[in-house]
Amino acid sequence: MDTRGLYTLGVSLARIDYQPDGLNPPHTHPRASEIIFVLDGELDVGFITTANKLISKSIKKRRHFCVPEGLVHYQKNNGVKPASVIAGFNSQFPGTQSIATTLFTSTP
Repeated sequence: MDTRGLYTLGVSLARIDYQPDGLNPPHTHPRASEIIFVLDGELDVGFITTANKLISKSIKKRRHFCVPEGLVHYQKNNGVKPASVIAGFNSQFPGTQSIATTLFTSTP
């Protein structure tokens, strides 16, 4: 996806394709909120609030889900068909911090 027209506008986009059982494991975006819009298929999505409560939903084609800035979240395709989404961020540099990588490959 060519997103050069978004440079310096404070937003960014990404297309993500999920095979059946595909997972975007728990991660955060420390500098942006995220909106996920399903182009095709169905995804289970969720995030953990600062009160340690899971907010989750199964979203289908033409539906969306929002994740507040900095919260741990995930997406998983539990369907039998591939799924595709457009993810939008309110920052041109949202950053991504993988929870597993951060926990298990950090240097003490």
